[in-house]
Amino acid sequence: MKSLDNTETVFTNSRRGAVWMALWLAVVTLAVFWRATECGFINYDDPNYVTSNSHVQRGLTVESIRWAFTTNNEDLWIPLTWVAHILDWQIYGNNPWGHHLTNVLLHTVNTVLLFILLRFMTGSLWRSALVAALFALHPLHVETAAWVSELKGALSTLFWLLTLGAYAGYVRFKVQGIRSRAGGCYAAALLFFACGLMAKPIVVTLPFVLLLLDYWPLERWKPSHTLLRWRELAVEKIPLFLLAAVSSALTFSAASANILTVDQRINNALVSYPRYLWKTLWPAELALPYPYPPTWNWPIGVVILAVVFLVVITGWVVHRARRRPYLATGWFWFLGTLAPVLGVVRMGTYSLADRYTYISLIGIFLMMAWAAGEAVARYNPRKSVVIALAGMLLGLCAWRTDYQLGFWTDSGTLFTHTLAVTDRNCFAHSSLGTYLLSKGRTDEAMQHYREAVKIWPQGARVIIMGPGGTNPQSTGGHLKSGN
Repeated sequence: MKSLDNTETVFTNSRRGAVWMALWLAVVTLAVFWRATECGFINYDDPNYVTSNSHVQRGLTVESIRWAFTTNNEDLWIPLTWVAHILDWQIYGNNPWGHHLTNVLLHTVNTVLLFILLRFMTGSLWRSALVAALFALHPLHVETAAWVSELKGALSTLFWLLTLGAYAGYVRFKVQGIRSRAGGCYAAALLFFACGLMAKPIVVTLPFVLLLLDYWPLERWKPSHTLLRWRELAVEKIPLFLLAAVSSALTFSAASANILTVDQRINNALVSYPRYLWKTLWPAELALPYPYPPTWNWPIGVVILAVVFLVVITGWVVHRARRRPYLATGWFWFLGTLAPVLGVVRMGTYSLADRYTYISLIGIFLMMAWAAGEAVARYNPRKSVVIALAGMLLGLCAWRTDYQLGFWTDSGTLFTHTLAVTDRNCFAHSSLGTYLLSKGRTDEAMQHYREAVKIWPQGARVIIMGPGGTNPQSTGGHLKSGN
């Protein structure tokens, strides 16, 4: 493991330095995201998960726990997420402050865990801290931290990181020949992974990520190794793959029918990768949700450009992998963890979603941090210049995150902003209409309802009137995100 081959100074690798860095990350994350606790519930998914869910509002009872473990509400089997919402309602009731606080605290814990995990596996304090800081402060992660319904994303990521930590412990003890402790860590990894799947099945790709970590930074295999070594590492993860298969089967069996053709879904998946990367580098005009193009399909020229982009970057990463293995781990982490939510199999009626980057961007941040560290080591710039550049980058992220948090105050500000930065957004029109109707602004609400019907007649009727044809005030008039 790289953590046994330290290359940084004694101070930066000392336990004291790591503790201070972890505290700094926690304080900064809380300071930037505390504004989220001032936000209210929104009428997109929050009624399904909390404000109109009678099962959640029973509080912690035998009946509510039984319901949590037997329901496929929201087309997902996510019992631990339901239990977490039930506990939040038990503690905070209808006060959105407490529900948002849970998400902010989970995001903070995830940030610190990511830092600890990377430092343990790589031995690098500063690069690990940069990855964790980017994860903490990037504006694309506002959706997970500021949306009550995305408790499932933050909670599943907590178990994802705990699984990676347990696996890293398993590898270390196995190398040291301490079989009993290695076995205990492996059992813990299985338990945490199962919990992650019961929080949100988006973590289904975790066994694949473990194989990437075996390549770098754990260095359990190299391209020069025989096929037998590959097979050993894959067989080692069979229990994890079986858990992933069971979770996938449960998810697919509960999924609603997809309204898009296979070609439309594949094209959107291909185009989504560069779109996500662009939003990572230039996080402007963020919205909830992002609509499909007017024809529900991307122009063939755009799809071809996306394919060329992916082929070129992947080829470059593979070519550089021997000398810079972190590039391969980071890039394929990004590609692989996004794959289940690109809409090829199932997805809501939106083209992409910021929340899906919560885990996947860790791969991109790994590539950025280790490449930056390599450049610093090669060109040896003044320390003050490096600190200033890193500070500017993180400061810009924090500024844009604070800016984006301002739109999550309520459904009115959120969907007004969404309509300002997207075109032909049926879902934003219908949700804003429902918000205006709840405020007694009927004429304005009807304008947005009419626009939603004009954009998508079939879907808008269900969103506005509800599946049973009832009025929007009785149903909440909200749409379901699907994930």
